[in-house]
Amino acid sequence: MSDHAAREVVVVSDDSDNLVDALAAVALVAIFVGTCIFWVASQG
Repeated sequence: MSDHAAREVVVVSDDSDNLVDALAAVALVAIFVGTCIFWVASQG
């Protein structure tokens, strides 16, 4: 419930929210992949 309220405050418009969500998803995937590659490389 508090998360929904906080999200409503942050959201400015649907378009900007979609863009932010897309960028956040790409950033998280990039960080995850980078971390995995770094971890695998350090194991060798």
